[in-house]
Amino acid sequence: MSIALVPIGQGPDDLRFFIQADGIHAGGITVHSAKGGSFSYGIAIAPAMRRRGVASAALSLLFAQMRKAGYARAFVQVAPQNAASLALHRKLGFVQTTEDAHAVTLVKVLSSGSSQQTKMTSLQP
Repeated sequence: MSIALVPIGQGPDDLRFFIQADGIHAGGITVHSAKGGSFSYGIAIAPAMRRRGVASAALSLLFAQMRKAGYARAFVQVAPQNAASLALHRKLGFVQTTEDAHAVTLVKVLSSGSSQQTKMTSLQP
């Protein structure tokens, strides 16, 4: 399956993308904030495209693009009851930093290396 991010933002600071899977609209990603070397985002995948690797592939593309732009950390907030999204982000190397009744906050250091994985557990968005 071929995955692509299609920019739909209205300028260089408007980081919104359609996700295409084999040319078909499969979801979207929005970068909510990008500052100080960190960014947060939201992702939505169409129900028919879930559990097919679309989110993992799209996020890999986003992380590569953001790394090239100088960002070192990605943050995401997931509803505590969203087991599928929590599992996806943990599989992608995210580590939980905080949790409350409304959200679990996770962080990922965008460069590889096990020492960085250890350090990121104390980071806050």
